[in-house]
Amino acid sequence: MRDPAARLVMEADRVVRELREPLAPEHFLRSPLARQWRDRGDLVNFEIEDDRTVAARRVPFVSLPTEWCDLQLFLAAELTLKLQREAVEAGYDLKDASAWNIIFDGGRPVFCDLLSFDALTRKRWWAAGQFARHFILPLLLSSRCGLPAYKAFQAWRDGVPHEVARRMLGPARFLTRYWPLVAGGRVQPVPAAATGSAGQTVDDIRRFRAGLDPSLSWMLRGVDPRRRLPEPSIWGNYVSERGHYTDTDLVAKRERVGQWIRTLAPARVLDLGCNSGEFSRLAAEAGAEVVGVDQDHGAISRAVAQPASRVSFLVAPLDDLRGGYGWNAQEHAGLPQRLRGHADLTLMLALIHHLVLGASIPMAEVVQFASACTRRWLVVELIAPQDMQIGFMQAQRDRTDAFPTLDEQLVHFSEAGFAVNERFLLPTGTRELVLLERAGG
Repeated sequence: MRDPAARLVMEADRVVRELREPLAPEHFLRSPLARQWRDRGDLVNFEIEDDRTVAARRVPFVSLPTEWCDLQLFLAAELTLKLQREAVEAGYDLKDASAWNIIFDGGRPVFCDLLSFDALTRKRWWAAGQFARHFILPLLLSSRCGLPAYKAFQAWRDGVPHEVARRMLGPARFLTRYWPLVAGGRVQPVPAAATGSAGQTVDDIRRFRAGLDPSLSWMLRGVDPRRRLPEPSIWGNYVSERGHYTDTDLVAKRERVGQWIRTLAPARVLDLGCNSGEFSRLAAEAGAEVVGVDQDHGAISRAVAQPASRVSFLVAPLDDLRGGYGWNAQEHAGLPQRLRGHADLTLMLALIHHLVLGASIPMAEVVQFASACTRRWLVVELIAPQDMQIGFMQAQRDRTDAFPTLDEQLVHFSEAGFAVNERFLLPTGTRELVLLERAGG
């Protein structure tokens, strides 16, 4: 992460900021407000080690705005505005309103840029334009133009440019509450001398700012994704519409996977193809820290709308994972790097055939990817060639090649260094749950 005020050192379980200048006695981090935010979980858990060193707890898994559903971005925006409002009341000012300064600790947004608050000295909120680019405009374009916010961040790291939003919204922008953000050309920074704060007291500035917060909150409420849930989705209704399972199969699948999770008691679980989070929550209820990944924005939106404190949900296509972002593509690690070796247990339930048939990924490579993600255990759901879903997908894609049998699929896992601990055939007889363990684990 970039930080003009400090050098960041990433350690195994903490992030250390080595400050370029000593921390002043009146610095925000020494304030009661900073301690209050830390204690209630809105600010990363930090400690001041000395005048030039601040250390914070490292969150086990960090997702990026390029992987958030719209609701996650909205929750991050709400937190940003709340902290700014409270900061102004206490005589401080947020100088950096970037979405990249929010991380999710489980399902909760947390502000992580410890050095982003200065003393309140001017009427103009310098970061207001950035707040609009990073939060309001991406959510607005998602709502009005169908461009999910995470895709906007893949295109523009610093949020949606005002002129791009203006072109995409067209003349209809003048009929919305957002026209001040996109009515003219690019918003230009105003020199400090032009802010009108000279000779003003902190109380004067607070009174001026009191009109800004309601305006931004009003704009933000207008793009609340919960107003349009449930949104159109290919897989968002999967849990209620999976006709290729019998009720008996579903009960047996849930009971057996739950039993394995409780017996293994993994500290970290990765749920690949998590859909709306049914099995992610099952793992979280057993005490695990869980990362759930699915490519369907609507499904992840439904998952996030049902809060789960120990689960981090991500929108990402598993057949097209992105590399790093930022300077030299290393400032923020890509998802493959963050997933590698992250979990004690990785779940791949009703997923493998979608990668092999739907995305044409060779079975051996799917298994190698699963192996890279887990330190010890895999729970996979294997599907026999005679399963109705296999026939449907082959016909849909005009595929005539034979899909491997259950035993042939297991050979790939054996070759990747996994041993079978247990096999459980679902009642209909075409789907099998398999608990695998890394050999020598």
